[in-house]
Amino acid sequence: MKKTPAQKIIQKRAAWLERTQQILGIDELTAQALLDVERRQGIRLNPLQGDTAATLTSLKQAGVVGEPYKWAPDCYAIEGALEMVRDLPVVDEGGAYIQNAASWLPVIALQPHAGDTILDICAAPGGKTSHIAAMAGNQARITANDNSRPRLAKMQANLARLGVKNTTYTLYDATQLSRKLEGQVYDKILLDAPCSGEGLMRISRDKDLATWSVAHIKRLQQMQKRIITQAWELLRPGGTLVYSTCTMAPEEDEAVVDYLLRTRGDAYIVPFALDVPNSVIPLRSWNGRLFSESIQGCLRLAPSADIEAFFVCKLRKATADE
Repeated sequence: MKKTPAQKIIQKRAAWLERTQQILGIDELTAQALLDVERRQGIRLNPLQGDTAATLTSLKQAGVVGEPYKWAPDCYAIEGALEMVRDLPVVDEGGAYIQNAASWLPVIALQPHAGDTILDICAAPGGKTSHIAAMAGNQARITANDNSRPRLAKMQANLARLGVKNTTYTLYDATQLSRKLEGQVYDKILLDAPCSGEGLMRISRDKDLATWSVAHIKRLQQMQKRIITQAWELLRPGGTLVYSTCTMAPEEDEAVVDYLLRTRGDAYIVPFALDVPNSVIPLRSWNGRLFSESIQGCLRLAPSADIEAFFVCKLRKATADE
């Protein structure tokens, strides 16, 4: 008998719950609670659009700033209604940018500096691109790519509002990027990959489970493998690639990184760890497949109220004499 939509959602909910228990090594009640936690947003002060001290003072006077994130400079928790923060002039004018704290991690791992050539592969809506520009003092040469014209246009407007300069925009399919950007090489590449987005989901919301499935995860994995391979072709020897997702699925996280390590002899992991409270140990294996021991150098986050579930891996491309 064909399952009803409601029955399919129940089946998906059970499957996601069971997978989360296996991934995190926790019991069912703990997994249920983690997957239904309400996430709090953070706010990053933007030095490209005004003085950060003045911006912080303005936010404090409005009563919307909570505790600082010690591992992320100029980044704070948001207190109060998000709608009220969005409407503040200092935010509207680009002096601060609202993000979940997890979004700061890939850029911190990338360590952009003045003079770097940097490719942000799946860049829209531009939050991470603006963070890259801010960390480099607008002195890096950034290429911001997306495959959607409406998203790209929105990103251009967003980055203009945030005071981002020295940025070139490209509208390419990320799975074809090395051909489209043939002849280009980059010092640093950020690949915040399209993913199943489990870090954004809540298990009690039926709409969040509507498109989720293990089959969908496996389809995304194949695309992620193609994109990370394309990115590797564009990275100069000695350069850094940061791969990240906002999902817990090992197929999209450890398995994709392990694929790159197995197929590219010049790829190796640079251990990346921060004192983030919801950090958990990356998986050494999944569904019978054993991953490289160096996978332990990645950063994996469980869901939490302050920082959503996330995965970050920092990779370096060996030089000819290494």
